Amino acid sequence: MNDLLNREKYLQQLLNDNFMVARYYRKTMESFLDRSLKQYFQSLASKRSQFAIELGEEIKFYGGEKPYNLPMGYDRKWTEDDVEGKFEKTSKCVRLNKESLEKYQEALSEISDGSLREILIRHKAFVTNCIVEFEALKSLLKYDKGNDTHKGSLREESSQF
Repeated sequence: MNDLLNREKYLQQLLNDNFMVARYYRKTMESFLDRSLKQYFQSLASKRSQFAIELGEEIKFYGGEKPYNLPMGYDRKWTEDDVEGKFEKTSKCVRLNKESLEKYQEALSEISDGSLREILIRHKAFVTNCIVEFEALKSLLKYDKGNDTHKGSLREESSQF
């Protein structure tokens, strides 16, 4: 019985974490003017929401209660287009993904069910890939911030299209 409670506890933590990260991605998406970056963040948010739904189904499958999430409060959208804010938000995305990665590793060390482990490993691989992608995006934003006075900045190039 203790194993069932542990599994449900880890899955519930991952479910909440995925919804929280998806919500942050959607908020961060609003701070970018570039259409492709908005689409990228929307895609990531959708994927993390799907992970949360998948984990909720696993909780129900293993006999746990139907997961309940508290409704999130209303947040104002970010509309400013400052590079420093984008850099900080991207850095927070890296931190959130690293925290998620730790939670997945902890859950994988405790859960031994084959099909559930496959799901967690797939989610963990996606989170690891996100960390690498966000580190690259941070580098681009840092470069853009340093070359803000040059005509070749990301902001000017994206506004031309």
